[in-house]
Amino acid sequence: MTNEPRTIVKKANRIENYEKIECSLILIDLSGFTQLLYHASYSEKIMRTVVLAMKKMFQDAMLSASAARDIQIINTTGDGFIAIAIGDTPSRTAVKYVEQVRIHFVQYVSSIVNSVPFRQKVDLRIALHHGSVYRMEIADPSGAAYPLYLGDDINLIARVINGQVARRYGVAITKHFLRRLMLQDKSTTPDEVIVDRNRYPEQIDIYRLPDRIPEYVPAKKRKA
Repeated sequence: MTNEPRTIVKKANRIENYEKIECSLILIDLSGFTQLLYHASYSEKIMRTVVLAMKKMFQDAMLSASAARDIQIINTTGDGFIAIAIGDTPSRTAVKYVEQVRIHFVQYVSSIVNSVPFRQKVDLRIALHHGSVYRMEIADPSGAAYPLYLGDDINLIARVINGQVARRYGVAITKHFLRRLMLQDKSTTPDEVIVDRNRYPEQIDIYRLPDRIPEYVPAKKRKA
């Protein structure tokens, strides 16, 4: 049986200047937003409106998300970002955050896109995966340290968001994330299968986000 509380920041794995972190990864992507910015750049007023709407969308979603202290943005992608969820129940924290992002997308971005004097479709796509990242620090000439995150799971989630499930349903999740979220190891038929060239010939099973997620019960409260 999958046990959510096993996910922690594994400080015991710190060796010299890097640290392995088990986490749920969240990739947010706004398909079409780059083109929107390109068209908006011809008008400072429109550009300011679009950029402020984006900031409000993500910042408000972060501030309003349950357990926001357990969400950390680790990288930007030009028209989106990658975040990690840690804590006692990272998959549930990730799902709650995704729900907030989707609400804010409808409230802010959709209305902005419809208000600009040109047509540009912008879709919100989200991918979720449970795995690990490696955090290290790099220093500039002044000695200031900056975090850098690496890991094959970052590349994997980028493949997931470009699949048909994310395009069709808005949210795509991997088998690792699904099993952790649903608290079970039972195999189910995937909605999509992709092959990651870094993991070939291993196939990656992709699923839609379930409509019903079982309530999490701490291990000490579960019946034997």
